Amino acid sequence: MGLNDTRLEIEEMIRNDDLAGLLRRTALIHGHHCVGSAMGVIAGHYAMKTLGVVENTGMEHVIAIVETNSCFSDGVQMVTGCSFGNNSLVYRDYGKTAFSLVERSGRGVRVSTRPDLGDLLKARNPETQELYRRIVNERDATPEEEARMMELNKRHCFSVLEIPAERIFKLEQVEAELPGYSRLLESHICRGCGEKVMETKAVKRPDGYYCIPCSGEGYGQLDWAGIRCGEDAG
Repeated sequence: MGLNDTRLEIEEMIRNDDLAGLLRRTALIHGHHCVGSAMGVIAGHYAMKTLGVVENTGMEHVIAIVETNSCFSDGVQMVTGCSFGNNSLVYRDYGKTAFSLVERSGRGVRVSTRPDLGDLLKARNPETQELYRRIVNERDATPEEEARMMELNKRHCFSVLEIPAERIFKLEQVEAELPGYSRLLESHICRGCGEKVMETKAVKRPDGYYCIPCSGEGYGQLDWAGIRCGEDAG
C-alpha cells in the first residue's frame, strides 16, 4: 500500500475507464445522480488520462482549477481527488463549465464545454424536463414526483457517460499560475466572541484581534450564485 491507498479503487476505475463506477462514487457527495455531475466525471477522467496523472495523494502536487460551483465540480473533485479541504482545489468565479488540471510545474490541461454542444446532453423525455423545471425553478412538486424525476435523471446521466468526451469537451494544453503550497497558520483569539480565528482572516485592531463577524468587516460568501461580497452575501 502506498500513501494514496485510500484512493486505490478510484484510481483503478480511472485506469479502467469505469465512468459508471466514478459516477456512483460522485453521488456519495453530491446526493443524487445528474447530468452535471456526470459531465464532471467525464471531464475529470478526460483530463487525468490526457495529462497522464492518475494518482493523487492530496498533497497539492496536482491542482484542479474549477470555473463553476455547479454539479459539475463535484464530479471533478471525486475523480481528481482535489478538494478545498486538501488545498488542491482552486475556485475561479467565471461561471463556465470548465476546469484545468495542473501539475505543480504549471503544466496542465483545460477542459471546457464545447459551445456547439446544443441538445446533445438533454433528456429526450418531456416528463423529465417538466418535473425538473417544477422542482428546481418553482419548488412545486410532491415527494413522489421528485423521486420520479431523480430516477429518470439517473437513467439519463448514465447514458450520457457513453458519449465520447471529445464530443462534449474541448481540451487544450495550458501553463497555469498556481498559488504556493499551503502552510500552517497561527490562530488568534477574537476579543469579541472569544473564538479562535486563523491569522489570515483575523482583523487587527489597537486592542487586539477580532474575527470578521465581530469586527463588522465585509466578507465573501460562495453560494449558488457564485462569490458575493458585502450586503449581497446573505
